[in-house]
Amino acid sequence: MFFKKPLIMKAFEFKTISCSGKDKVNEDYILCHRLSDNSLVAILADGMGGLSHGAEAARIASESILVSIIDKLNECSPENLLRLAFDAANTAMQKECRDLKCKMGAALTVALLINDSLYCAWQGNVRLYKVANGELSLLTTDHIAPGMESTFLTRCINGKGYREIIPIICEELNQCDKIIICSDGCYQHMDLMELTKRGITLPTENMSDDCSLIEIDLV
Repeated sequence: MFFKKPLIMKAFEFKTISCSGKDKVNEDYILCHRLSDNSLVAILADGMGGLSHGAEAARIASESILVSIIDKLNECSPENLLRLAFDAANTAMQKECRDLKCKMGAALTVALLINDSLYCAWQGNVRLYKVANGELSLLTTDHIAPGMESTFLTRCINGKGYREIIPIICEELNQCDKIIICSDGCYQHMDLMELTKRGITLPTENMSDDCSLIEIDLV
């Protein structure tokens, strides 16, 4: 695996939870995979409402990214690893849209944690937060624009390529830090700090949207 600096060995523990909105099929998809004792990849995708096969779009994007990361893990830097993974997701989505003769898409955020570093890439409005010293900080920026009745995504994985470069951030991690990745159904309706303090349990009734969260603790 490619590293740029001496390693400080760290380990990660993670929890996940996801529930569907009222009278809906859950179109969120979560993948967490340990690459080694001190590295982890976490992915949360949210299938786009208004397009076809939202749940399938979220699954295809997530699984193609994970496969690409595992396949190219020892070949390039973490930043290039994420760029190649998003290219693979676009190609997989393009093929599925062509085979099904429909439009599909997903918002997605992926976190690659290696020792004392977090690398994050995203498209859309699945958010990533860092909790350090009791403070909650949003590290991603929503790719959204206002519409007539609601906001809409300006960037996503939909098989049409990327008009702008995939944003990638790198953040140093310290002992006892926490990473939270969540869909808009979660952060729009819940107090995330309170949620993590009492344990990540989500309501399963009367939610208007799918609600999903990944919590990663640095131990």
